[in-house]
Amino acid sequence: MRCIHIDFIVRNLLLILLAFLALSSRAQQTLRVCYDNWPPYAAYDNKSGHSGITIDLIREIYGAMGLALNFQSGTQTRCLQAAHEGKIDAMLFADKETLPTWKFTTTPTEYWLVAAWVQEGSMLKRFDGLDQFAQARVGIVKNYVYPQQVGQYQNWETVEMTDPMDGLRQLSAKRIDVMFDDLIWVERVRKEQQLIIRLLEPIVEVMPQFHAVRPELAAKVAEFDREVQRRIKSGEMEKRYRSAIGLSFDAIRRNDLKNVR
Repeated sequence: MRCIHIDFIVRNLLLILLAFLALSSRAQQTLRVCYDNWPPYAAYDNKSGHSGITIDLIREIYGAMGLALNFQSGTQTRCLQAAHEGKIDAMLFADKETLPTWKFTTTPTEYWLVAAWVQEGSMLKRFDGLDQFAQARVGIVKNYVYPQQVGQYQNWETVEMTDPMDGLRQLSAKRIDVMFDDLIWVERVRKEQQLIIRLLEPIVEVMPQFHAVRPELAAKVAEFDREVQRRIKSGEMEKRYRSAIGLSFDAIRRNDLKNVR
């Protein structure tokens, strides 16, 4: 009887140990995430580390799934290279054209408010269409997927770069005539870097942004989407946007630009 009792205890201890190891293995899974710096959504600096609206959401939602997060900041080109080399598991603000086999989120948590930015001394007063930039020098960031009207327009001189910040500096120095980039981000760096550029209103287009994840993690992406949808319905996303950037998430996703602020 004593041997049977001992065997029973040992067997149960082994089962507990196996369960513990399984849970530990799950808790130690790491999601390696790469992103192109895009405040206020995702950015890195020595003081705050990786931070932003999107970084917080990903930490909360994927963290609740038992995943540890490992963030790395780089240009769009570098993140794509890391994705193709198998060095990352997820890429923020990605495009299906560049990662066609990866699984994408379906519920946007960010929107690219694409605006035309010109030199401070430009004769142009507002954005009336792309023909006003005929024969102009336009800064185009490599591996960015622009609105269709911008991507297909050809009656200008393209100046390609890998870093949007480089393009904005060139615009400020009058080496190019126009850049198409995010309303919120460019306004922030314009002030921080004292760039001699200005915005043409209205904005060109609102483009929803999505995240790409390796195909084998498709179930995690679906769970992420469900949680984001829940937070939209509860009003949490609206509160986060209002608090962080003073803009309405609901108005942006409805393309109701008159009520964004």
